[in-house]
Amino acid sequence: KRYLAAKRAVEAKLGDSVTTLRPVIFRPSLIWSWTKLDVLPIIPVFNIASAVGVPFVDRTVKVSTLADAIITALTDDSVEGVQRFMQMDELAAAAQAGGGDVTSAV
Repeated sequence: KRYLAAKRAVEAKLGDSVTTLRPVIFRPSLIWSWTKLDVLPIIPVFNIASAVGVPFVDRTVKVSTLADAIITALTDDSVEGVQRFMQMDELAAAAQAGGGDVTSAV
């Protein structure tokens, strides 16, 4: 609980710095890849919990999706603020399309 409070406090501080920074905050739930076999069994649990609306549980994010989203966000000045799994999917799709511009992916 203290971890989340501290994390949100740092995010708020970054959000207050918009005149000097362009804060982009990624909030993936569980990050996974096919090479990390120990997390594979829990992925459906997270995804189902997210789908039925369990609070504080988002759908899982593949590590390659997160990486593509981060690269796109770094190169697209229109991206700022908190990025949850939905935005990560859009950013990754833009990277895969080769555009880097999020507006072309939606």
